[in-house]
Amino acid sequence: MTASSNSPRVLIVDDVPSNIRVLASILSDNYDISFATSGSEALQLLSEQNVDIILLDIVMPEMNGYWVLEQIKSNTKIKDIPIIFLTSRNTAEDEVHGLQMGAADYITKPFAAAVVKARVNTQLALQRMNRQLAEITEELLTERQFIELVVQNMVGPEEIQSPHMRYWMQPVEKTSGDLLMVAENPNGIQYYFLGDITGHGLSSAVVGPIISYIFYSMTDRGSSLVEIVNELNHYLVSKLPPNVFLTGCFISINSSRDTMEIWNCAMPDTLVFRENRLFARLLSRFQPLGIINGPFGNPETLSLAKNDRIFFLSDGLVEVYNAQGQEFGIDRLAGVIATMVEQDKPLQYIHSQLVKFNDSGRQKDDMTIAEIFVS
Repeated sequence: MTASSNSPRVLIVDDVPSNIRVLASILSDNYDISFATSGSEALQLLSEQNVDIILLDIVMPEMNGYWVLEQIKSNTKIKDIPIIFLTSRNTAEDEVHGLQMGAADYITKPFAAAVVKARVNTQLALQRMNRQLAEITEELLTERQFIELVVQNMVGPEEIQSPHMRYWMQPVEKTSGDLLMVAENPNGIQYYFLGDITGHGLSSAVVGPIISYIFYSMTDRGSSLVEIVNELNHYLVSKLPPNVFLTGCFISINSSRDTMEIWNCAMPDTLVFRENRLFARLLSRFQPLGIINGPFGNPETLSLAKNDRIFFLSDGLVEVYNAQGQEFGIDRLAGVIATMVEQDKPLQYIHSQLVKFNDSGRQKDDMTIAEIFVS
């Protein structure tokens, strides 16, 4: 029973030949028709033919329609074919049961031609739209992967090499909204920067290459860190949408490594440990970059001692909540770091404690923590 070689193919499965004939007469002008009089015959046909939609009787000998539906849905090659049940049962319970199993729709007996055509047309239209959506999604995914690769290459090396720093970073998505940069200016002053762009993922990470370029190029030219901070702020205010801003922690350590300057711009407290104890908490004293165009003031200054350890981090580490609604928080993190320092554990120890605290295991924001060794 054939309409044309380009028409969608409908498989009718019913143990009553007269039902098949009625449905075929309704649909054959617009669709290619295949039929089977049993569940086993239908499954065999599905292994041999490409079918676009299935009209499946529920009450059949040997294999009922529910069982056939289960077999189809368990087969990855054919599980997405829409199935419309054919039934003389018209109770709500029957319909709910079939829909919960994966049926797309119901057609009740006796068949009304207009209803049959409308329901078949609707399911095939939905199928076409789903296929188009899948194609568009695949195309967007390919483009996203390309952009992610470009962004990662433009931000800088995947692994930051610094003899005085170690770090741990875990993004929510492949491309992080957290940025970590380390550089040394021509006078031997070390610059450390950890930034958190609004949001996370690709939409925030595309700003990263711009920030990276400004940070590294100005460092190479011998600019002071406050000049870099002000230039970044000016660029973000003047060039980017008002809903895009940057929280950041900017640290400079002089060449003799006995003094640090810090601009904490709406980031969690920076923690300084001395002799394995929490020595100082350097709080945020500046607004995020990208909100108001104007110069940033003088930094907070701290004298350093040999073997001091400086921890700076993004808010993703402290804004983690457990099932009871408790926040992990900076105080709890300071305690975890104290244990880590005392027992000489790797930074991943912090992650293990976050996992224990976070019952759901879901990560909602990018996480980054870096540790500077003063030697």
